[in-house]
Amino acid sequence: MKALVIGGGIIGSSVAWRLASDGVQVSVFERGRLGLEASWAAAGLIGPQAEAHEPGAFFDLALAGKRSFDAIVDRLTAESGVDPEYDQHGVLYVAFDDAARAELQSRARWQRAAGGDVEELSPREAFKLAPVLSEKIIFALHMPTNRRVENRKLTLAYINAATNAGAEFREGARVNSIAIESGRATGLRLADGSLESGDVVINAAGAWAGDIRGLEDDRLHFYPVRGQILCFDARPGLIGPSIFSANGIVVPRRDGRILAGSIFEEAGFNKSVTLDGMERILRAVRAMVPSIASIPFREAWAGLRPASDDLLPVLGPSPTVANVLYATGHFRSGILLSALTGEVIADLVKQRTPSIDLTPFSPARFRNGTARPVKLADMI
Repeated sequence: MKALVIGGGIIGSSVAWRLASDGVQVSVFERGRLGLEASWAAAGLIGPQAEAHEPGAFFDLALAGKRSFDAIVDRLTAESGVDPEYDQHGVLYVAFDDAARAELQSRARWQRAAGGDVEELSPREAFKLAPVLSEKIIFALHMPTNRRVENRKLTLAYINAATNAGAEFREGARVNSIAIESGRATGLRLADGSLESGDVVINAAGAWAGDIRGLEDDRLHFYPVRGQILCFDARPGLIGPSIFSANGIVVPRRDGRILAGSIFEEAGFNKSVTLDGMERILRAVRAMVPSIASIPFREAWAGLRPASDDLLPVLGPSPTVANVLYATGHFRSGILLSALTGEVIADLVKQRTPSIDLTPFSPARFRNGTARPVKLADMI
């Protein structure tokens, strides 16, 4: 069996690793450079409780995503030779007013009921975990099992492990369309006019997943959501846990770098860093960690999160073209869901039953009317 994977980001690379490990011949086609789009620009959170805003199918998926990652991270590190820096400092979610405190208390209740590990903290208790916190906070949630990685190293780990397992990666290989015969995918047509034959196609093209011709009848729409991140140089260990508020995040790295972000903007495929974006991030992170104002600025970047119309991942078979699977639309949870996505796509290719119910994330939901379009503003 030969699998053709469109997209060489963290999702496509995870899929390639799991398939190659299962003995499948794999070729990955990346339109630009491997891992340098959304995967490179992320903050690296493996935080299902920090990412989900309500109980339901996505929260269950996020919890399963962390379990899947926990199960493979040691193997991935060994097979790739890359340490993804899976740190265990947890997440603090802070509140500055009564409304935010009430929202966090509600979050704690439903997360406990759904199986999440969460602690409600007084300001004094929060300061013990993160002395750099603002004295203006009035309440915090501690999510001790929510963790983080160095996402760029994690992406490289998937690429290395997949390569070592026999997968082939091709950069600068833009896919124009899927070759179809009698309703079945038989390969990929590239921008240079060449045809690559294969037995199964996996669309893991992120924000560009909707540009692949041949899948129009699936009625799927994907679009980019820009995020901006600022990076500061601090001493290692200055901040332990990742810190969230309703308006921003602060994510430390082992080497002392501090990532501050992030915002959600519909700006097309424009990856510019803007003054407005920088100001909004700085206001949010200074409110949480006032001392960040005196830490040297290092750099800033922007990336494009891949979103579907209901802001949920799209996982599973095309409803109109046999032998095509989707693994995209992960929005802001691609790092968290990378291991699980590779796992379930490999299960589908090898005709095994996935460990989770993929029905809420099926590509067919956009044709059968069960998908509920969501405005970006309603999610942030």
